[in-house]
Amino acid sequence: MTKRQVTTKAELLADIEHAWAVLNAALDRLTPTQMMDFRDAQGWTAKDHLIHLTAWERSMVFFLQGQPRHAALGVDEALYLEGDDDDINAVIHQQRKDLPLAEALRQFRDGHHQLMKLLQPLTDADLLKPYRHYLPAEPGDGDGPPALDMIYGNTAHHFTEHLGWIEALVNEAC
Repeated sequence: MTKRQVTTKAELLADIEHAWAVLNAALDRLTPTQMMDFRDAQGWTAKDHLIHLTAWERSMVFFLQGQPRHAALGVDEALYLEGDDDDINAVIHQQRKDLPLAEALRQFRDGHHQLMKLLQPLTDADLLKPYRHYLPAEPGDGDGPPALDMIYGNTAHHFTEHLGWIEALVNEAC
């Protein structure tokens, strides 16, 4: 889990908005060839990174709605509960690698909009409630981290992390 960088809803929203704007500005500069043909050492394209970000951000939509995150990720519950992130990411990649770029971008933006809409009515107190509050039936020990940390890690932090990888793969290929 990402170390908490924000402590309030206002800080969370500001960080998400900033990271989102920076990521989208960088994506807007990329050509379709740069988005779909340039690959990093793991074989991922910039489009693959977007699909990955979409899946994990969508898992936060499901989380806030009290729905199992594995369903949002499109993975088997056993893999989600017992596998590691690399295994989960490999399944996400395999399932969605052939998604057309326009559809990947649409899902990326729609999913983000949906999460931001869900965050609007929440209070600081809501966001400080533990993971278990939102998904009480999910197996595991303890209450888990605050929702704030989960959302930050799957949005602002994740966007910034993948932006670096996207820029590196494009720069290396050029």
